[in-house]
Amino acid sequence: MIILDSGRVIDPANKIDGIRTVLINGERIAGVREQPATPAEKLVHQVIDCRGRWVLPGLVDLHVHLREPGEESKETIASGARAAVAGGVTTVIAMPNTKPVCDSAAVARFVAGRGREAGFARVLPAGAITHAPAASSSPTWPS
Repeated sequence: MIILDSGRVIDPANKIDGIRTVLINGERIAGVREQPATPAEKLVHQVIDCRGRWVLPGLVDLHVHLREPGEESKETIASGARAAVAGGVTTVIAMPNTKPVCDSAAVARFVAGRGREAGFARVLPAGAITHAPAASSSPTWPS
């Protein structure tokens, strides 16, 4: 059991905004209470002092540029997802301006799959609203 002791819990879904202690068992929240960790709990469990800190639900970043596929020298899906969780972000929406553009189910599946393989933040691909023209074709404009 991990105990997040006496942090400011902000949980809009459960209408909580106050000093609470959060009990975590495995990957699940086992409870949220107003009482701080007891001396006995501190002997048996991992207790993290959260006084002066915020305890929030996982955050979602709706606009990230992960650069993969195509510009992995700038950032990969794995490195971006790792950075996200380090900052408390549990889900990212990957913008479609990659090379190739995320304008097909195949590219979207690739981005989502690489996100699952990375195992950090959940990666959801955003699709382009228009289909990118082939590199050899020139755009046509209406008269």
